[in-house]
Amino acid sequence: MTLQWNLEWQRLYVEALLETDPVNMTGKVAAAEVAILSRVEVLCTSSDGQEEWQAMEDAIRGLLELKREMLRSQTGARPEKPELTKIRASAR
Repeated sequence: MTLQWNLEWQRLYVEALLETDPVNMTGKVAAAEVAILSRVEVLCTSSDGQEEWQAMEDAIRGLLELKREMLRSQTGARPEKPELTKIRASAR
């Protein structure tokens, strides 16, 4: 899907990705998430938009990774990998 700058969620998503100031990044990530969820509500009543759905899923994954990176930089720690958590939980 090509970026359609008339879709607010895409503009806000790109702004969040390009932000370098951690203080501003938190707000931009939150704004992008709200815009994506608002757009999801609109698309739920529509039968088209398959490409946009995929783009939104990709954006949500991108924002999640950005939030992980923000957390790593704030704590200086690396979060445990989910696979290790599952293995440890199943071993109990």
